[in-house]
Amino acid sequence: MKTNKKTIQHPLFGISFKHWLRLLENNGGIDRQYYGRGAFVTLASLGISPARFLFKLKYEKRIQNTPITTPPVFILGHWRSGTTYLHELLGQDPQFCYVSLWHTMLPDSFLIMEPMKSFMAQFLPSERPMDSIKVAIDGPYEEEAGIAVLSPWSFFHGLHFPRNAEEQYLKSIHYEHLSAEEKSEWDAQYLQFMKTISFANSDKRLLLKDPANTARIPTLLSLFPDAKFIHIYRNPYKVYLSTIKMRNKVLEKLALQKADPDVIETQVIENYKRLMNAFFIQKKQIQKENYVEIRYEDLVANPLKQVQYIYKSLQLPGIEKAIPGMNAYLEQKKDYKTNVYKIEKKIIDRVSIEWSFTIKKWKYQSPRSR
Repeated sequence: MKTNKKTIQHPLFGISFKHWLRLLENNGGIDRQYYGRGAFVTLASLGISPARFLFKLKYEKRIQNTPITTPPVFILGHWRSGTTYLHELLGQDPQFCYVSLWHTMLPDSFLIMEPMKSFMAQFLPSERPMDSIKVAIDGPYEEEAGIAVLSPWSFFHGLHFPRNAEEQYLKSIHYEHLSAEEKSEWDAQYLQFMKTISFANSDKRLLLKDPANTARIPTLLSLFPDAKFIHIYRNPYKVYLSTIKMRNKVLEKLALQKADPDVIETQVIENYKRLMNAFFIQKKQIQKENYVEIRYEDLVANPLKQVQYIYKSLQLPGIEKAIPGMNAYLEQKKDYKTNVYKIEKKIIDRVSIEWSFTIKKWKYQSPRSR
């Protein structure tokens, strides 16, 4: 696949040096063409070490001793199913706080590094590579990027180290082959990160969006028994095309190893089946009053109607205060155009077979090939 060798900035720059060495050892190191990115992460990691130490000294015990008092709201759904749009829309409600891009860059030092935020924002791309959505350093983001900085097991590490993507996927999402000690470590790191976000936002209610969480429901319920969940789904044919595009575009920016396009295609197919089948089993553990499901196409057609449905179903208060901000957000997005895809017959045929269980369940029709 095409590689972007000129981009050396990398989102793992906030990682601890010890964790960085562990990642390299676990995942087979860095390919030669990406040495620039590796050097960037190494030098940045060492440079940020004092801030991480000060953060731990000043805040760690305070954060550990500060409980999350209001159950979080989790947005679930496979990648490219509309989770970002829903997250940004609901994030206009002032009762919520969320993980921002800034938080994920420096999950265990951002409170110390706050004076540097404006300077560091200058180096961010203006748009996301997969869909041209504007990038804002304080905008809603998925916590998986922060988990990647904190933990050796994250779906994002499958994008950083594509040769080890299968192990990263299975261990970070389904917890397969994780020891009890490793699982406890993952849980503790996730909870500490969420507590840090809550602490930084004066204990506002967490609104979280991470597609990887779609198959982590038992873990989320063990940490937050009364959490509320919103599942959003989308036409599987479009999800396939958009996910393939996302993986390739993101790999251009994040990869530390060369990726095989054929392997990526197989992973997209198989991961969807594993994620969604696990979700259908796990969602039965959620109490009925804490779960709601919406269709992406319905959200796009009438956003506020779907928001009202969500708030009513989950018995969320404060929608009156949320509507003005949501209207302003929708006004800003009114000219946004979603990607248009050409779909070949062989792709239609493969998705129709491999993902028939969701196509039939959600009653989507096969598109015409182009």
